[in-house]
Amino acid sequence: MKKYFLLSTMLLIAMMTQAQSLKVTPKMAKGDVKNYVCANEISAAGTNVKMNFETKCTVTEESATGYVIDCKVSNYSSDAAANNMIAHMLTISSEVMNNINTRVITDKDGKPTGIKNLDEVMKNIKTSANKIAEELIKSVPQAADVLTKEQLVEQLMAEMSEDALLKKYDTPTSLFVLNGKTIMTGAQDEYIDNGMKMKRMYFQSGKDKITTTASMNMSGEELKKMVIEKVMETAPDQAEMIKQNIDAVMASGMLKFSATEKTNYELSADGWVKSIQSESEADSMGQKVIGKTTITLK
Repeated sequence: MKKYFLLSTMLLIAMMTQAQSLKVTPKMAKGDVKNYVCANEISAAGTNVKMNFETKCTVTEESATGYVIDCKVSNYSSDAAANNMIAHMLTISSEVMNNINTRVITDKDGKPTGIKNLDEVMKNIKTSANKIAEELIKSVPQAADVLTKEQLVEQLMAEMSEDALLKKYDTPTSLFVLNGKTIMTGAQDEYIDNGMKMKRMYFQSGKDKITTTASMNMSGEELKKMVIEKVMETAPDQAEMIKQNIDAVMASGMLKFSATEKTNYELSADGWVKSIQSESEADSMGQKVIGKTTITLK
């Protein structure tokens, strides 16, 4: 067993040493258009829901420092039943972006650095969030016992700040996640997804295929901070009670979280993403959320 472990370690080191690096820098010019189709499937608490939407990316500005790419989500649909609160809560973050155009500022490598029309995006998200919250409470009146309309809208808006939006562009299913990165087998980095810090490792296969695997990488103190922040966002009236008892709960071993992710990328000849296939699983105190995402260039 020890010999096998040593041999495996030596082979991995050899692969990392000999691996050729690949810097992902998509070719862009003003007027370029890329259309993507996205299919998501999420399972949690005995509920399975599927959703589909399209994203159109148009390079609208080009300068010496980078580009502006208009990204508009459209044609959103899901099979969530009107009276299924859990299904709606699983899909609401995607639904709220439907028909919203985000003008993404990037550097010359296509890495997002800002949102040019941030005020407009925030205004449109709030309008969309209010409409969705009203429809949800109308279809599922008991939803108001969990979150009021105002709390639901506030929670959604907290997830859609400029910083939060930029962090989403570095998560596995973002069309821009690889842009500006130098990829080689064994390289690692970190990203934030739904408040969780994840450690990611890259595996390169040729010039057009990349695989990443990731797992949660958080200390006990970081977990405690995350839980308290989430409670303050969703149920602020219970925050003080949680703060007073969270150390005891963590010491008991009840407060357990884990998350894993694996994503396969294929690049087009021009460096833009051609396809993404991602699977993720998160476990919060025994409650699992499983996600599958497929994104394809039309």
